[in-house]
Amino acid sequence: MKKDVYISIKGSQDYGDDKNGMEITTAGTFYDKDGKYYLSYAEGDFSGMEKCNTTLKISPDGIVTMMRHGQTNTHMIFEKGKCHIGHYETPYGDFTISVTANDINVSLDENGGNIDIDYIMDINNISRSRNGISLTVRA
Repeated sequence: MKKDVYISIKGSQDYGDDKNGMEITTAGTFYDKDGKYYLSYAEGDFSGMEKCNTTLKISPDGIVTMMRHGQTNTHMIFEKGKCHIGHYETPYGDFTISVTANDINVSLDENGGNIDIDYIMDINNISRSRNGISLTVRA
């Protein structure tokens, strides 16, 4: 059963000398399907990805998959200690990305909870950043 929830999102990017972050709260849906939790929300002007929907699939083994569809399309897999290569389509061009999760902490139940991911992302093997995303889900 899908639940309407509020999602607090904190994101950070560190390119060495260039650091930035954001913090927003948005509405979304949260549900359990086949033993996995799903969290969906619409991106907006706040993220620079307006007209984009994001869905996170959280597996019991701690693997988090982020799927974005709309003006930006991507499928990113976060698995601690493993590198996953994917494609990132934007209105400004397409990129090959690799994502390596340094740490993933998931504390969710049917009422919500927290997801914290610390990861390294390489874009086209030329731009590397350390990123963090922290989500709090509450009804």
